[in-house]
Amino acid sequence: MLSNDRLSAISFQRTTDYSLIRLILTDPDLYSRMGDDFTPPAHQFVVNPHPAICWVLVYDRLRLLGMFGFFPENEICRAAHVALFRGIHPRVTHQAGEEIVEWLWRNTSCERLIASVPLSNPAAVRFGLRAMGLVRYGVNPHSFLKNGILQSQILMGRSRL
Repeated sequence: MLSNDRLSAISFQRTTDYSLIRLILTDPDLYSRMGDDFTPPAHQFVVNPHPAICWVLVYDRLRLLGMFGFFPENEICRAAHVALFRGIHPRVTHQAGEEIVEWLWRNTSCERLIASVPLSNPAAVRFGLRAMGLVRYGVNPHSFLKNGILQSQILMGRSRL
């Protein structure tokens, strides 16, 4: 919910515009941070069009901030993937993170939201824990290879309850 002191008017729009999704995900500032050593070059990247994936655009008024992708683990559990453009004020991205969770509860069958974030991406760990309100519940050791370095991933989640 928006409070009176919020300067941004965040809105969300579910999309199946795969060319726009691809454009966002392959943005040079985002793409290099999102994958592991086995992610293909951006020009070879193909968006997964599976209808169970919930692709959601994020706007601040009319300005596109990026997107969220929610991948089904099963019908009620979704894995979050965040792709917000660089250079956006942290207060705005934090607000988007808070509000997308409520949007997800209202607009999907999701009862549990999870994320698995490499330790090498502390900004994404903070975003999940602080903005999205996820709670750390474990570590997946030595499960992510980035720049030739085997890393652990932080496991976090939140239930609708």
